[in-house]
Amino acid sequence: MNPTPKWLEQLVKLPDIDINLKTFGGHKQRISEGWCAPQETHFAFEIMMIIDGEQRTIFEGRQFDFVANDVILIPPGTAHENTCLVAEGLEYFCMHFDLDDPEIQQQLLMYCPLLLKKTNPAYQAIVEILQQYIAFLASGYFGMKEKIAIEILLLELMRALLDYVEDEKNQLAHTDNTSLVLAKAIAESIQQNFRTYTQSPTEENKALLSMSYTANSLNISNSTMLTVFKKVYASSPKQYLDQLRFNQAKFYLHQPKLAIAEIAEIIGYQNAAHFTRQFKKWANISPNKYRKLQLEAAK
Repeated sequence: MNPTPKWLEQLVKLPDIDINLKTFGGHKQRISEGWCAPQETHFAFEIMMIIDGEQRTIFEGRQFDFVANDVILIPPGTAHENTCLVAEGLEYFCMHFDLDDPEIQQQLLMYCPLLLKKTNPAYQAIVEILQQYIAFLASGYFGMKEKIAIEILLLELMRALLDYVEDEKNQLAHTDNTSLVLAKAIAESIQQNFRTYTQSPTEENKALLSMSYTANSLNISNSTMLTVFKKVYASSPKQYLDQLRFNQAKFYLHQPKLAIAEIAEIIGYQNAAHFTRQFKKWANISPNKYRKLQLEAAK
């Protein structure tokens, strides 16, 4: 292999990009009072916009009511149930998207709440992108040009969501909301501890995955950590760690040379059987089946 010339080393070069993005299941539907989508989980993010009416969502045991123009982002592996309870019915658009970059996934988990804030400057851009998806559904024709346009829209959606994340970070830097600041610190601590463990999955580092370890490192009690975190994220710190594990597992499953047992060890499970049971709860399919589907889709 020829050495890289010095003049080439000094150039500012574009970064190498190898991120897999997928969208699927996008549809619009109008349903009547009494409709219910039973509890389910998905291996991908689900983004939903209420077009008309009102939707009730049971999310990790908590109840939320959403109305027209609300945009909802449901994390992967999170159990939820949707119901229409109003006489005029409900119209919504939803789609699923998946990406294999754990860092971006973690940013979305940490800074994008279940209900996206209308006050965030990126909110309107997200709505407009979803409306363009709806316009494609209205045409009903999906040739090659339309498919490429839909893929471009997915990239634009990801950029808009990252703009949303950036604004949330800026808001956090200037907020005096104690609960919000503490919840973000808890999330960052869990992220960092998990990242450290995956880089060195030893028995000594197992303590990093303990919620007590996180609470002690922040000088708060387990009960305070649970209360504050649930208030901001509508889920527990343990559920947040599980989402990080799920996202990291999907990333590793795209690497065929890594055995299931190795992945289980890296993300902190005692054995492959334990990991497989948990993955099925998150994705409704086994890790082997998920890997097979991803490899087939890449052909």
